[in-house]
Amino acid sequence: MWYIVLSRSRPEKEESKQLYYEEHRKWLDDQHRLGRLLFSGPTSDRAYGIYIMLAKSKSEAERIAAQDPHHVRGIRTMEVLEWNAHRAFRLDGPTIADVERMASEK
Repeated sequence: MWYIVLSRSRPEKEESKQLYYEEHRKWLDDQHRLGRLLFSGPTSDRAYGIYIMLAKSKSEAERIAAQDPHHVRGIRTMEVLEWNAHRAFRLDGPTIADVERMASEK
């Protein structure tokens, strides 16, 4: 199942966010390497970080997202939304099942 993780910046923690930014980036890179994240990045105003995550359940997605160093330290808050993805890329391209298979290949 796919999940959207909304990671909201806490303005009063901006200094801490910068201090732990590299640790946060490494965590994201590791999640991508493991096939858990399809996309990740900030909104243009940097108020949110957004990840598209593949997990077996919402509780697993919440557990994984809670390990983000910015969440562990209370620098950002998070919300996890279950997402019923129906299409991927162009209609004649990979299906959602194909994308899930690609994500799980190592």
